Amino acid sequence: MAGSGCPACRPGSRQGRSGAAAASCSSPTGLIVREARPVEALYTPTYGLFEVRLAAIPDPANMVALWMIGFEDRPERSGEICICEIFGRDVGTNSARIGVGIHPWADPALREDFDQVAVEIDVRGSHWYAAEWRPGSVRFYIDEQLVKVVDQAPAYPMQSMLTLYEFGMGPEPVSPATPYPKVAVIERFRGWRPIYGPGAREAAFPG
Repeated sequence: MAGSGCPACRPGSRQGRSGAAAASCSSPTGLIVREARPVEALYTPTYGLFEVRLAAIPDPANMVALWMIGFEDRPERSGEICICEIFGRDVGTNSARIGVGIHPWADPALREDFDQVAVEIDVRGSHWYAAEWRPGSVRFYIDEQLVKVVDQAPAYPMQSMLTLYEFGMGPEPVSPATPYPKVAVIERFRGWRPIYGPGAREAAFPG
C-alpha cells in the first residue's frame, strides 16, 4: 500500500446531498458537497472480530493505521475503534509503540480511552493486529496477545479505514526523493461476525 492519507480500504460512502455541508465528522469544517452520490454501505458490521496482518513503515514522516469508525447515518454515530496506529517515529529495531483504543469524536455515549502500548517486536515485519468488539467492551490484541481492554463500545454500524499517512506542510516532499514510493505491506484484512447474540450473522444453512 502506497499513499499519503486517502484510505486504501473504505467500504462505505455517505457524502450527503448536493449543496449540503460534508457529512463526515472527519471532514474539515466548511466543506460543501458539490456532487450528490448514492449512499453505499458495502461492509459496515456491528460487533465482531477484526484483524489485519501488516508490516509497518519506519519512516518518521509516515504512519500506518487500521481503525473502524461509525458510518455517521446520524452525527453522533461517529465513535472510533483504533485497532492499530503505528507512527514511523515510534518504530525501533526490536520494539515499537502501537496506538490502540477508543476515540469518541461526536458520540456522547463514549469517552476517550486510548493508549500507546509498548511491544518488543520488530513491526517492520508482518504482525497481526486485532480488536474483538462486543456490546459494552472492546479487547485489543497484537499477535494474538491481549494488550488492552476497554469497558465501552460503539453500538452501531462501522466502516473500516486502512491507511498509510504522510505528514508534512507545503508542496515539497517531507522526505528525500529516494525513499519514494512509500510502502506499507498489507497481507490481509479479515472480519468475523458473531454466530449468536447482537450482530450475529444469519446461518448459511438454516435448520
